[in-house]
Amino acid sequence: MRSNEKPFYIALAVFLTLLAAITMLKLRSSQDDPEHSLNAKMPAEKERITRFREIYREATDQRLAGKTKEAAEGYRTALALNDKHEDALYYLGNLCVELGDYKTAEEAWRRLTQVNPHSARASATGRFYLNFEQPEFFNLDNADEEFQNALKINQEETGPVLRLGHIALIRGDLPKAQHYFDAVIATNFKSVEAHFLNGYIAWKTGNPEQAKKMFSAAVQHSEAEKPAQGVLNEGDTKSGRAHTLTETAKRRALFQPFFGDLADLEESSLTQQMQDRYWKLAALLQQMKKL
Repeated sequence: MRSNEKPFYIALAVFLTLLAAITMLKLRSSQDDPEHSLNAKMPAEKERITRFREIYREATDQRLAGKTKEAAEGYRTALALNDKHEDALYYLGNLCVELGDYKTAEEAWRRLTQVNPHSARASATGRFYLNFEQPEFFNLDNADEEFQNALKINQEETGPVLRLGHIALIRGDLPKAQHYFDAVIATNFKSVEAHFLNGYIAWKTGNPEQAKKMFSAAVQHSEAEKPAQGVLNEGDTKSGRAHTLTETAKRRALFQPFFGDLADLEESSLTQQMQDRYWKLAALLQQMKKL
C-alpha cells in the first residue's frame, strides 16, 4: 500500500465506524419507543390484549346492568388474560361477596393488595374481615391491619378511621372507639354514624344526657341528608329506578341498620328509639365479641 493511500483508508474506516454507531443508536432509540414496542409485539400478544379489553368491557356492562353472576364470570375470564388488572380484581371481589362466594372474594382482594399495596381499594379486604355473618372469615386482627395500612395510604380519608372505631367498639375498647369517632366528626361533622356510635358509648358508660345529645345530632344530620322529592340521590337513576341494597350489601354495612332510618323517626319517640336501638346494638356487639 502506498504511503499516500493510508490516510484515505484510515478516514474511510473512521467514517464507516461512525456510520455503524449512528445506525445502532437510531435502531436502539426506535426500539425504546413505546409505539415501536407495541407494533413489534407478536400477533398473539396483541390478540390477548384486544380480547381482554372486550371481555372486561362486556363484564362491566353486565355489572352495571345488575347481572351479577354473568359479570363475575366475565371478570374471571378477563383476569385469566391479565391477572394484575386492579379494577377487575376489585369488582370480582365485590360481586363474589354478593354471590356468597367469600373465598374467591378474599383471594381477589388479596391479589389486589399484592398488585398495588398503595391502592385505596385494598381496604375492601378490611371490610371483608368485618363480615360477622361469615364466622370463618371474621377476623378483627386482619381487619385492623388492613385499615391501618389504608390509613397510611390516605390519612385524609375518614373511612378507615371509622372502621378502626368499629373494631375498637367490637373489642370493647370504648375510649379508643370514641377517639376514632371523634376524629371522624372533626373531619366530617355531619357523620351520622360517628354521632350515633358516640351516643352509644355515652349511653353504655352511664352518661344519658350526652347519649341523647349525640343521638339527636345523628337524627338531625340524617334529616339534612334526606333528599327532597324529585332530587336524585346516590343509587338513583335518571329513569327514576333506584338501585336498592341487596341483603348481603346491607349486612356488609355492619351497623347501618341501626341508624339508616333515623330521618324517619318522630320527635316524640326519640328517647324510646334511642334506648331500643342501643340495647339491640349492645346485644349485637356481645354476639360479635364471642366470635
